[in-house]
Amino acid sequence: MKKAVLCFAGALMILSLAACTPTTEKHKTGEVAQTEADSGPGVMDKGADPDAPKLEIISIYTVSGDGSGLEGTMDGVETKDAQSLTDMLIQYGVLAEGTKALSFETDGAASSQEAGPGVSADAPEKMEHGVLDLSQAPEGDLALQAVANTFIENMNVEKLDILVNGETAADGLTFVNPGK
Repeated sequence: MKKAVLCFAGALMILSLAACTPTTEKHKTGEVAQTEADSGPGVMDKGADPDAPKLEIISIYTVSGDGSGLEGTMDGVETKDAQSLTDMLIQYGVLAEGTKALSFETDGAASSQEAGPGVSADAPEKMEHGVLDLSQAPEGDLALQAVANTFIENMNVEKLDILVNGETAADGLTFVNPGK
């Protein structure tokens, strides 16, 4: 009986010692061990580049690949103005190479904005009407609507007229949901 009690006590002591021993590096979770390859000469910090330009996020609308509707995507520009939006529309193939934004003007009273979760209180007020004058016309009605959606959303207008060299190409366009 004494032998059984001593064996049992010995087994308990071995188990308690095993439970109290430190774990090795390969068994740890939630930690990343730093190696010589991670630090040292020539290794750069992976933080943001302080010299990189600050970009404003914009929405760009394009004609879908099958030509049946519009698709939206996000991109960044250094300055959000009529020419930078026009340049992005050229880059995405909506407008022809060399198209210039001759002017972009807004008029009318600012409309009341929606309120609620996710709506920024410091968002610029939406103007009632915008007029965009381009040097070249977009090809087709969907391309016109892609230009309209891009300018309506990014330049905060409710309706948009598109002119080509001062001549009306489209009048009173409103935002069209690309999913419909």
